[in-house]
Amino acid sequence: MAGWDGVAERGHFHEHVQTALDQASDAAHRGDWPTVLAAVAKSPGLANTRRTGGRSGWTPLHQAAWHGAPPAVVRQLLDAGAWRTLRATDGERPVDVAARLGRDTLLPLLEPVPLHPVGERDLRAMQHFLHALIRVRTEDYGVKAALTLPQVCILTELPDPRLDFTVPGMYGGFGIRLEQPATAPRLTVTSHCRVVGGSGRTHQITADGCTLTESGW
Repeated sequence: MAGWDGVAERGHFHEHVQTALDQASDAAHRGDWPTVLAAVAKSPGLANTRRTGGRSGWTPLHQAAWHGAPPAVVRQLLDAGAWRTLRATDGERPVDVAARLGRDTLLPLLEPVPLHPVGERDLRAMQHFLHALIRVRTEDYGVKAALTLPQVCILTELPDPRLDFTVPGMYGGFGIRLEQPATAPRLTVTSHCRVVGGSGRTHQITADGCTLTESGW
């Protein structure tokens, strides 16, 4: 299952983890692709890393578009699991950065290829309800960490359309699964705090709202 790194401020990772994240982000910012690709080969999750505490929300794929990296580099990032649909803080996807800067050779590689197409309106609406649910559940458990919340669009490009979102300070988190994308798209969202018995809840989210379907597990 793919994982969403939603930690938006420093101080929550062990030092060696934060160092690896910083080194990957720094290398991508410089356009040092051998270092980026070596880091991603060792830890594929770094293909979608954003600078902890940063403002841009750029991933290595955004940086590759900005630098006009060789197509072979972009292919290796994609093969490692880099997400084409991920939007930066300003809403730009890697393909948008490439188009803005005239990186025409990269456009075919960066154009999103949804495996589970869902209409934009449905994606926006489901994301709205998902974020509201996450805020309520994390407030219930006194989570203080600043979070960057999951983008539902990513699920459309994952072979297995599921995301795991571990929340620091919650002792648990959320599992998010896209179901029936072609007919009646919905999210099934599980959440729990492992140190609180019976805290588990399951919600279903559609473009029309969020419904609790199971609790107490």
